[in-house]
Amino acid sequence: MLYKIGDFSKKCGVSVKTLRYYDEINLFKPVDIDLYTGYRYYSDEQLNDIEIILKLKDASFSLEEIKDYWNNFSDNIMLKKKKELFEEMDKMQDKIREIDYLRSNIVNGKIILNRNKQKEENNIKKKVWR
Repeated sequence: MLYKIGDFSKKCGVSVKTLRYYDEINLFKPVDIDLYTGYRYYSDEQLNDIEIILKLKDASFSLEEIKDYWNNFSDNIMLKKKKELFEEMDKMQDKIREIDYLRSNIVNGKIILNRNKQKEENNIKKKVWR
C-alpha cells in the first residue's frame, strides 16, 4: 500500500518537514513522486528503514554518517561509535567533577578558589581517571 507523505508521517511518527528534508539530502526517498502533483508516496516496506534511521539517530549517528554507511554498516563502525560515546562520557564526567569542585568552594555566594588545593585535586583526577 502507498501512503501520501502526511499519512506516512503519522504512521511512522516523523514530521512531514523531516521526511521532505531526508528526501532532499538523499537519505530517505519516497518510492514514488507523482509527476503532476509532486506528491510523495511511501510504502509499508519503508517503515523498517525509517525506524532504523531513527534508532541510529538515537545512538548518536549523524545523518551524514547514516547516509554514508547505509549499505555498509559493520561491527567496526558500531564499535567506533561506541568508543566516541565513551570518550564523550569521560568529558562529561570531567565537567561534573569540575562543577562539584566549584560547588565545594562556594562561600557566601562567591566561588573562592584555593590554588594549591585545585592543583592537588587536578593531579589526583588525572591519576584516578586515566
